[in-house]
Amino acid sequence: MFRLFSIILFAFPLLAQPKLNVDYIEIPEGLVKEKGVTEIFWYGCPACLEYENTLKKIKEIDPTIEVNKIPQFRLPAAKTYYTIESLNLGDEVHDKVFKDWQLKRKPLGSDKDVENFAKRHNLDVKNFMRVYNSFSINIKAKNAIAVPRKLIENGIDFKGTPTVVVNGKYIVTRQRNVSKEIENIIFLLNK
Repeated sequence: MFRLFSIILFAFPLLAQPKLNVDYIEIPEGLVKEKGVTEIFWYGCPACLEYENTLKKIKEIDPTIEVNKIPQFRLPAAKTYYTIESLNLGDEVHDKVFKDWQLKRKPLGSDKDVENFAKRHNLDVKNFMRVYNSFSINIKAKNAIAVPRKLIENGIDFKGTPTVVVNGKYIVTRQRNVSKEIENIIFLLNK
């Protein structure tokens, strides 16, 4: 009896491990260069707004985990993301973009929308727009928007946002159970 119990106890963690092509897929290295946890997101995506809580839980589990983001779909929104990052304005300003877009119906579809966002939130509009219009921000935004195309061109079934890539090697399958998804991410970080 003890032997059977030992076998079951030993095998349980093996059964609980995420399964390739079920809980995650492998992708060719180099398509997503960032290490750690990388979320491909869009400010206009309600699931991405909700996923912010999952990313916060991951950071609570281990504050040393690097969390990156790749903004999508519209150049003004992607440029806004990188401008906020470049100016070190933090998560609070990112949250304002999400909330403006989704709760107040103020999307970032044009440069004028971005300028209005900066004004609405009492940011230094001149400096914000200077950085927003810079060459480096344009390049970063264009490269970010190209990521899904690169995944598709390499035979990866890109399902939209949010998509989570771990260590540039694995795309995590979204789970209804957030705890299970976090367990899968932690497992893949250590793989």
